[in-house]
Amino acid sequence: MTHKEFVSYFQEDLFIPDLQAKDKETALRLCVERLVETRRIKNGNIVLQALKKRESLGSTGIGKSLAVPHGRTTVTSALTVLYARSVKGIDWESLDKKPVHFIFLILAPHQERENHYLPLLGKVAEFAKDASVRRKLMKVDTHAALLDVLNGTKAS
Repeated sequence: MTHKEFVSYFQEDLFIPDLQAKDKETALRLCVERLVETRRIKNGNIVLQALKKRESLGSTGIGKSLAVPHGRTTVTSALTVLYARSVKGIDWESLDKKPVHFIFLILAPHQERENHYLPLLGKVAEFAKDASVRRKLMKVDTHAALLDVLNGTKAS
Protein backbone atom coordinates (compact mmCIF):
# COMPACT_ATOMS: atom_id res chain seq x y z
CA MET A 1 0.00 0.00 0.00
CA THR A 2 1.39 3.36 -1.01
CA HIS A 3 1.29 6.39 1.27
CA LYS A 4 -1.14 8.07 -1.13
CA GLU A 5 -3.47 5.06 -0.90
CA PHE A 6 -3.19 5.13 2.92
CA VAL A 7 -4.15 8.81 3.11
CA SER A 8 -7.01 8.33 0.62
CA TYR A 9 -8.94 6.24 3.18
CA PHE A 10 -9.37 9.26 5.49
CA GLN A 11 -12.57 10.92 4.25
CA GLU A 12 -13.89 14.23 5.60
CA ASP A 13 -17.34 12.89 6.51
CA LEU A 14 -15.71 10.15 8.61
CA PHE A 15 -13.66 12.61 10.69
CA ILE A 16 -14.88 13.34 14.23
CA PRO A 17 -12.78 16.14 15.79
CA ASP A 18 -13.97 15.68 19.39
CA LEU A 19 -15.88 12.51 20.11
CA GLN A 20 -18.06 13.01 23.18
CA ALA A 21 -17.80 9.63 24.87
CA LYS A 22 -16.55 8.60 28.31
CA ASP A 23 -16.30 4.87 27.69
CA LYS A 24 -15.50 2.41 24.94
CA GLU A 25 -19.08 1.22 24.42
CA THR A 26 -20.40 4.76 23.89
CA ALA A 27 -17.47 5.60 21.62
CA LEU A 28 -18.10 2.55 19.44
CA ARG A 29 -21.82 3.33 19.26
CA LEU A 30 -21.20 6.95 18.23
CA CYS A 31 -18.67 5.91 15.60
CA VAL A 32 -21.05 3.31 14.17
CA GLU A 33 -23.84 5.89 14.11
CA ARG A 34 -21.61 8.13 11.96
CA LEU A 35 -20.95 5.20 9.60
CA VAL A 36 -24.70 4.68 9.23
CA GLU A 37 -25.42 8.43 8.79
CA THR A 38 -22.85 8.61 5.99
CA ARG A 39 -24.23 5.43 4.41
CA ARG A 40 -20.91 3.58 4.66
CA ILE A 41 -22.64 0.65 6.32
CA LYS A 42 -26.10 -0.81 5.92
CA ASN A 43 -26.71 -2.13 9.42
CA GLY A 44 -25.22 -0.45 12.48
CA ASN A 45 -26.33 -3.19 14.88
CA ILE A 46 -24.39 -5.86 13.02
CA VAL A 47 -21.22 -3.75 13.00
CA LEU A 48 -21.58 -2.72 16.64
CA GLN A 49 -22.00 -6.33 17.73
CA ALA A 50 -18.98 -7.39 15.63
CA LEU A 51 -16.83 -4.64 17.15
CA LYS A 52 -17.95 -5.58 20.67
CA LYS A 53 -17.16 -9.22 19.95
CA ARG A 54 -13.70 -8.22 18.69
CA GLU A 55 -13.15 -6.20 21.89
CA SER A 56 -14.10 -9.25 23.98
CA LEU A 57 -11.16 -11.12 22.42
CA GLY A 58 -8.77 -8.42 23.57
CA SER A 59 -8.80 -4.66 23.73
CA THR A 60 -8.08 -2.76 20.53
CA GLY A 61 -6.73 -0.02 22.78
CA ILE A 62 -3.14 -0.76 21.86
CA GLY A 63 -1.57 1.88 24.11
CA LYS A 64 -0.08 5.32 23.65
CA SER A 65 -3.58 6.89 23.50
CA LEU A 66 -4.52 4.78 20.45
CA ALA A 67 -7.41 2.43 19.71
CA VAL A 68 -7.88 0.60 16.44
CA PRO A 69 -11.25 -1.18 16.53
CA HIS A 70 -11.55 -3.22 13.37
CA GLY A 71 -13.22 -6.10 11.61
CA ARG A 72 -14.58 -7.61 8.43
CA THR A 73 -18.29 -7.39 7.77
CA THR A 74 -20.91 -8.16 5.15
CA VAL A 75 -22.58 -4.76 5.60
CA THR A 76 -19.90 -2.70 3.86
CA SER A 77 -18.73 -2.96 0.29
CA ALA A 78 -15.49 -1.00 0.69
CA LEU A 79 -12.58 -0.68 3.07
CA THR A 80 -13.59 2.14 5.40
CA VAL A 81 -11.69 4.20 7.98
CA LEU A 82 -13.30 6.48 10.54
CA TYR A 83 -10.98 8.71 12.56
CA ALA A 84 -12.13 10.23 15.85
CA ARG A 85 -10.27 12.26 18.42
CA SER A 86 -11.28 12.58 22.05
CA VAL A 87 -9.81 15.62 23.76
CA LYS A 88 -10.76 14.39 27.25
CA GLY A 89 -9.82 10.78 26.63
CA ILE A 90 -11.88 7.59 26.77
CA ASP A 91 -11.59 4.66 29.16
CA TRP A 92 -10.89 1.88 26.65
CA GLU A 93 -9.31 -0.76 28.89
CA SER A 94 -6.14 -0.19 26.89
CA LEU A 95 -3.08 -2.36 27.20
CA ASP A 96 -1.23 0.48 28.97
CA LYS A 97 -4.32 1.32 31.11
CA LYS A 98 -4.28 4.94 29.84
CA PRO A 99 -7.17 6.81 28.19
CA VAL A 100 -7.60 6.70 24.42
CA HIS A 101 -7.51 9.97 22.51
CA PHE A 102 -7.27 8.64 18.93
CA ILE A 103 -9.60 6.10 17.35
CA PHE A 104 -8.95 4.63 13.93
CA LEU A 105 -11.98 2.42 13.24
CA ILE A 106 -11.37 0.17 10.25
CA LEU A 107 -14.00 -1.97 8.51
CA ALA A 108 -13.48 -4.19 5.51
CA PRO A 109 -15.78 -6.32 3.40
CA HIS A 110 -15.26 -10.07 3.62
CA GLN A 111 -14.15 -10.12 -0.01
CA GLU A 112 -11.73 -7.28 -0.62
CA ARG A 113 -10.10 -7.08 -4.02
CA GLU A 114 -7.11 -4.89 -3.14
CA ASN A 115 -6.40 -6.73 0.13
CA HIS A 116 -5.46 -3.49 1.93
CA TYR A 117 -7.14 -4.32 5.26
CA LEU A 118 -4.14 -5.79 7.09
CA PRO A 119 -1.58 -3.39 5.55
CA LEU A 120 -3.84 -0.50 6.60
CA LEU A 121 -4.00 -1.78 10.18
CA GLY A 122 -0.22 -2.04 10.25
CA LYS A 123 0.30 1.40 8.76
CA VAL A 124 -2.03 3.03 11.31
CA ALA A 125 -0.17 1.41 14.20
CA GLU A 126 3.21 2.35 12.74
CA PHE A 127 2.12 5.93 12.01
CA ALA A 128 0.67 6.61 15.47
CA LYS A 129 3.49 5.07 17.51
CA ASP A 130 5.55 8.24 16.96
CA ALA A 131 5.11 10.61 19.94
CA SER A 132 5.48 13.70 17.73
CA VAL A 133 2.66 12.45 15.50
CA ARG A 134 0.42 11.94 18.54
CA ARG A 135 1.19 15.48 19.76
CA LYS A 136 0.17 16.80 16.33
CA LEU A 137 -2.98 14.66 16.31
CA MET A 138 -4.05 16.23 19.63
CA LYS A 139 -4.15 19.63 17.87
CA VAL A 140 -6.12 18.40 14.85
CA ASP A 141 -9.59 19.91 14.73
CA THR A 142 -10.26 19.89 10.97
CA HIS A 143 -10.04 17.26 8.27
CA ALA A 144 -7.46 19.38 6.42
CA ALA A 145 -5.26 19.43 9.53
CA LEU A 146 -5.59 15.65 9.80
CA LEU A 147 -4.46 15.27 6.20
CA ASP A 148 -1.49 17.56 6.96
CA VAL A 149 -0.44 15.28 9.82
CA LEU A 150 -0.98 12.15 7.72
CA ASN A 151 1.16 13.69 5.01
CA GLY A 152 3.89 14.58 7.49
CA THR A 153 3.39 18.33 7.66
CA LYS A 154 2.81 20.29 10.82
CA ALA A 155 -0.74 20.52 12.16
CA SER A 156 -1.91 24.10 12.46
